[in-house]
Amino acid sequence: MRRPSYSDALLRIWHTVDPPGLRLCGQVDLTNQTVLMSHLLAVDGTPADLTVDLREVTFFNFSSLHALVSFATLLEPGRRLILHTRTPVIAAMLLACGWDRPELPLTLLEEVPDE
Repeated sequence: MRRPSYSDALLRIWHTVDPPGLRLCGQVDLTNQTVLMSHLLAVDGTPADLTVDLREVTFFNFSSLHALVSFATLLEPGRRLILHTRTPVIAAMLLACGWDRPELPLTLLEEVPDE
């Protein structure tokens, strides 16, 4: 497996090509939120939609999710931020951030984990 682009005690980040974006593993909180946003900005050079794979994330604080929603509002028209998750709590928190507003270019792909 490829080495992560970023790794600390809580979070690992990989840049992905297909689809363009990031894959995260671990926990996102205030200690690494800025790093996440800087990596997201680094992959923003593509004209395609950006995907953030959160399927291996065990914790994502509200402030960091709000930052992702804010980032989505800055994308050029026609582009979307796609969040891929398995955690229903992340979907609930995104609803609280207003991710379901029709004008917001954000899509949530939620997988139901196997029981």
